[in-house]
Amino acid sequence: MSLERNLKTAGLAAGPILGLSCFVINPGGHPPEARRLLAILVLAICFWVTEAIPLPATALLAAALAIVTGVAPARTVLAPFADPVIFLFVGSFLLSEAFRKYGLDRRIAGRMLRSRRFGGSPRGLMSGFGLASAGISTCLSNTATAALMTPIAVGATRDGGGDTKPRSWASGVLLMVAYGASVGGMATLIGTPPNLLVAGFIERLAGVKVSFADWLLFGIPISAVLLILSILWTRASTPRHASPEDGAFVAAPPAARDESPADRRGRRWTMLAFGLAAFLWTLPALLGLALGRETPVVASVTALLPESAVALLCACLLFLAPIDWRRRRFAMSWDEGREVNWGIILLFGGGLALGTLAESTGIARWAGEAISRTSLAATPAGLLGVSIAAAIVISEFASNTAAATLVVPMVIAAAQAAGFDPVRPALGAGLAATCGFIFPVSSPPNAIVFGTGLVPLPRMIRTGLLLDISSFLVIWLGMLALTPLLPR
Repeated sequence: MSLERNLKTAGLAAGPILGLSCFVINPGGHPPEARRLLAILVLAICFWVTEAIPLPATALLAAALAIVTGVAPARTVLAPFADPVIFLFVGSFLLSEAFRKYGLDRRIAGRMLRSRRFGGSPRGLMSGFGLASAGISTCLSNTATAALMTPIAVGATRDGGGDTKPRSWASGVLLMVAYGASVGGMATLIGTPPNLLVAGFIERLAGVKVSFADWLLFGIPISAVLLILSILWTRASTPRHASPEDGAFVAAPPAARDESPADRRGRRWTMLAFGLAAFLWTLPALLGLALGRETPVVASVTALLPESAVALLCACLLFLAPIDWRRRRFAMSWDEGREVNWGIILLFGGGLALGTLAESTGIARWAGEAISRTSLAATPAGLLGVSIAAAIVISEFASNTAAATLVVPMVIAAAQAAGFDPVRPALGAGLAATCGFIFPVSSPPNAIVFGTGLVPLPRMIRTGLLLDISSFLVIWLGMLALTPLLPR
């Protein structure tokens, strides 16, 4: 406790000092708005790492400072707080709350705990959830996958009385939900938005079409290796035996609870809402595979069914679904809706705001170009390595889509200017853009599992840093070995 208090105190002092120092030194010679934003970013990162103040408060503080220091107008700074991904969070969290309310998490967790392979030990449970998240994420987005799997994982970490204990292995299970959702999305072209974005950039700027089947040639092997490494790193950071204060691991399924007819109806409505959400989330991708991504039908369905609207629609259905009409009781009430972790939504909104400002002021481009100008980029393999490193670094502080949008066009231009093949570094940067594993704001899956309160920030940073380094090596070596197999 003393160490945590000292770390917070150090963060309170270091944040303003480092921010002001960065403003005075102005590395890169930025114009006034970018110079002020760079100082704010340094302050926010310091506060996030040390948890000097609550993480959502840091996000709000950084947004407010960006406004009052003249980095951008309030409408521009606060617009990302209403980004569609924020409402995907809201809808997903409401669905997860209903999932928890009716004990569906405990039911599914019970089945998993009865499995001798995955339910016999905490380490087996981590592997099971990692594999499940990765498999689902090949078809659903990493955000939707994490939203579906997190309440199930929380149910698996509760004791027989229904309490969730902050056990060291519980955080490992939830980390594997996030890691599995992120690395699983790399396997297929439809697994995560940056994949499709990169394929579009390569086709438009380099004249090379990367098909769904082409992507599988390198996506599946790289994703599989990273999944194995994420399981190994997470298991290695977990004590082999639960300590007395953590509570012993019990492989038995959670105790069944008595259900009223209203509860049974609520459970059925919740399952229907979850099933509908999963179907509507996958429908555009399935139609794209069957009819072609460029057909008018697929374009219309994609425009009408964005993930955020699907999440809100299915969540709101629960407020209309009757479970006791005489008493006007519905599957969800707003009293239960208030239990959603609104702080994590504000946290991710702040991260989106800072990432957007970093891109618009040129801070992110300056960081990426500084890395690309290193002597390591003088060869094709070197440019590939620099591209992957730049995408990983930027993805820690911006969304994976923003990181891919920023890095990939720059990488293609740099490769073409040097006479190198642009496809390999562009694909490497696109895969690396999904590898934000260190901070809660680095990716939606990280934010979702951190929002449970069961994942300590220091553990997320330690394990995420190891996985970032592993991701760099795996993607770099994998692209060198596998991209020659791509048809031209």
